[in-house]
Amino acid sequence: MEETFTQSLSINYIRVMASHMGDDTKEEFLRDFGEHYGYPNGPKSIDQIRATEFKRLQFQDLVYLDHAGATLYSDLQMESVFNDLTNNVYGNPHSQSDSSSTTFDIVKNARQQVLDYCNASPKEYKCIFTSGATAALKLIGEAFPWNCNSSFMYTMENHNSVLGIREYALGHGASAIAVDIEEDIHPGTGETLTTKMSLHQVQRRNVAGSLEGEPKGDVYNLFAFPSECNFSGWRFGLDLVKIIKEDSSKILGISSVCKNGQWMVLIDAAKGCATMPLDLSKYPADFVAMSFYKLFGYPTGLGALIVRNDAAALLKKNYFSGGTVSASIADIDFVKRREGIEELFEDGTVSFLSIVSLRHGFKILNSLTISAISKYAEFLDDMTDLTGCL
Repeated sequence: MEETFTQSLSINYIRVMASHMGDDTKEEFLRDFGEHYGYPNGPKSIDQIRATEFKRLQFQDLVYLDHAGATLYSDLQMESVFNDLTNNVYGNPHSQSDSSSTTFDIVKNARQQVLDYCNASPKEYKCIFTSGATAALKLIGEAFPWNCNSSFMYTMENHNSVLGIREYALGHGASAIAVDIEEDIHPGTGETLTTKMSLHQVQRRNVAGSLEGEPKGDVYNLFAFPSECNFSGWRFGLDLVKIIKEDSSKILGISSVCKNGQWMVLIDAAKGCATMPLDLSKYPADFVAMSFYKLFGYPTGLGALIVRNDAAALLKKNYFSGGTVSASIADIDFVKRREGIEELFEDGTVSFLSIVSLRHGFKILNSLTISAISKYAEFLDDMTDLTGCL
């Protein structure tokens, strides 16, 4: 079972299990596994949460176990969003008005809230809003400084949206390599003791054409992995970030294509952040892709790219639109791009009403606390392994 948070997952899970066991068996089960059941220290028990926040499940007699696909939004969350949008006036943050200034401030605070969720200092990282995790990954593929000496390396367990970055790398004459990773994880602390990496065949395309006129300069490589695999639920040790960035030769030195240049790290955290946010102060990845419906169900169509400031400075963006420029002239080849990282990479007006809604989703998570959510997801996973009911 995939380790994905939802306020209703546990009671649905217990409900499925209860249909396979008698009352005595269920009581015995709860005695053995009940320590983390139902968020005992939360504002509401899981039974109360289901009864008050997910009434639609009871009305339709549904059991929802697809939180790897999308987390369910709660009634309380949507009531808060509705009250907010119907009692306040939010204008385009690119405009000049009181309502626009209010929206601008809320968007700014939302960026900080996203950074705080991943323990990322605003002095080192910026939050770029996108239409989802896939759009964040595509942005990296389009803007990364590829050349014929670059390498794009990615774990075999990866989302298709990460694999799609390969097209940009190969199109610029860079190499692409899939890798298998074996990790020895300490059972008590979760820390990685040893890491072994085996490389698949090197993929290349259009090498001859790319070599012609190739500019000389620094070489940048990209290593991508998910914090948690969408398919298998496997969590990779985040020590990979430090290994790749600081001592890549330890596990990459076996291949001549991987010896040149500086390595940068991309984490697809769309799924993993739902139960265990990254600590970017400890694992300083260069790029992190997120999707908010994975966290709290609503809004959909909104994600973020968290990017290190020094990494953002290397990205090359051709297209400009809306607020990404300070000035442009139609009949002269002139454009002055904005200097702010967020303004430079957010094409057009951001989905500001969706961004306004983020604080209500984070409030739901904070009321339960992410530590309790993480423990609960682990409890569900262990419960599945031991009972074998699903």
